[in-house]
Amino acid sequence: MADKPFSPGSLAAGYFRDSGGDSQEASVGQQEAAFLAWCSQNGIVPGAVFKDQARPGSSVIGRSGFQDMMHHFRNGANEAGLVIWSYSRFARDIDDAQFFRADLRRRGYVFYSLNDEIPEGPMGRLFEAAIDWKNQQFLEDLSRDVKRGLHDLVQRYGAVPGTPPFGFKRIPVEIGARRDGRPRIVHRWVIDEEAAPRVRQAFAMRSAGASMAQINEKLHIFDSLNSYTTFFRNSIYTGTLHFGDLRIENYCDPLIDEVTWQAVQAIVQRHAAHRSNGDARHNPRRIASAYLLSGLAYCARCGSPLFGINSKKRSTSYYRYGCTRAKRKRDCDFSPAPRYTLENAVLEQLRAHVLTSEVQAAHQAAIQRSQSDASQRLEAERADLRSRLAIQRRKIANTTDAISDAGSSRALLDKLHVLEAEEGSLLSQIADIDRQIASAAPELTPAQLNSQVEHIQAILAGEDQAAIQVVLRGFIRKITVDRDGQNIVGMIEYFYPPEDGSVFSWRNPSGPPIRRHTFTIPFTAKVRKYQKRS
Repeated sequence: MADKPFSPGSLAAGYFRDSGGDSQEASVGQQEAAFLAWCSQNGIVPGAVFKDQARPGSSVIGRSGFQDMMHHFRNGANEAGLVIWSYSRFARDIDDAQFFRADLRRRGYVFYSLNDEIPEGPMGRLFEAAIDWKNQQFLEDLSRDVKRGLHDLVQRYGAVPGTPPFGFKRIPVEIGARRDGRPRIVHRWVIDEEAAPRVRQAFAMRSAGASMAQINEKLHIFDSLNSYTTFFRNSIYTGTLHFGDLRIENYCDPLIDEVTWQAVQAIVQRHAAHRSNGDARHNPRRIASAYLLSGLAYCARCGSPLFGINSKKRSTSYYRYGCTRAKRKRDCDFSPAPRYTLENAVLEQLRAHVLTSEVQAAHQAAIQRSQSDASQRLEAERADLRSRLAIQRRKIANTTDAISDAGSSRALLDKLHVLEAEEGSLLSQIADIDRQIASAAPELTPAQLNSQVEHIQAILAGEDQAAIQVVLRGFIRKITVDRDGQNIVGMIEYFYPPEDGSVFSWRNPSGPPIRRHTFTIPFTAKVRKYQKRS
């Protein structure tokens, strides 16, 4: 160890940290006092002192004193080097410790610990590496011990740290006594009977297709809509507690029945899939919009989504759809389209030429013919694959018999592996064909089609905007819109069968997702004047 790392009269900076708590080996104040005493004894002039109180050493993030210290040296400090209380107080993460220590040394600064004995020269680097490993191992051991202790509390007493989710409250549980005789208290989560009805109502609304904004407007459970995402995924509402890798069944009575829970999870998964695919139709903000075509309408000139614009002139409010690119980058010349002119044109075209029993029956018939042809082809392919699979399995059986009779050899084993791999490929192809056959669209009777169409037509003719939006998002893929002077022209691209939803009965509940076919229909509208809200 270097007895005199600094020559007398040198200027030395100090960095000191503690993690907080009464059990610290030395608080920041004690460390600084020891540094000043050491400087006095060795003729060193104390320079800048940097401190981090009640900050963990597992990371340098959030340690403002550490960041200030590194900034100080990187900008050409006058000090000859840095003095620390110990290596563990500098950094416990092995990569952080070695990186920042090397950074200081490459800049020509001395690095010195008051309490770690490090020999000079290359051997000192080996000692430092061992200390860094020990410091990080301390963190890992501590993390395991804490995790094991928390798991034990959860399993034995149902005691969970932290703030409980909405609908639950903490109650104290005495589990013994401390060494000083004081009772040891932990807390268990139990159902809050005052908040429980709001939880049930929120799940019921969500399972029925209500948006998070609609739920929040009625129940005001959270300040932020983002909080509902975690809320609707938390299995504790079914009575199951997840704590880390622990799963505790029957932790409490279920607040939500299994049918409602599964319905909500299907919605959660569908929205997650839409977000990953970039589908704006089911974006929560689009669904919550007052504009019916939000998330569905796109600019025909640049392909950007249309968004709702409202403006006021004197006492009159005007509502329009504008191009997002025209607003953001100003390189699209799409002229905003009046909201009600556009919405009414789309709805009228759908009611008159798409959502009729005749059109839906024609779509169904065309798809059934297409599916019949495809099914014949798939059945033939499946039969051929099954024949090849039977041959392949006979070859495997013959090879296995040869190995049994003659003993294993590398050639026979390699041949067996190839045959088994080919067998797996054939099974995968057969399973894929089975899925394609099972995903055929279901066939509705004329009575079922008429009932469905009448139900949807009644919704579109009504005043319930949320229900209308559910219908539109269920079968419209995209609406492209353009405006030429007083003329609005566009194209509606829609699915058949529609996506599953609360107002649709085209379903295939036991099979894979239904294959949907896409159709298009044009629409036009005449702009007379901007329409104000009536």
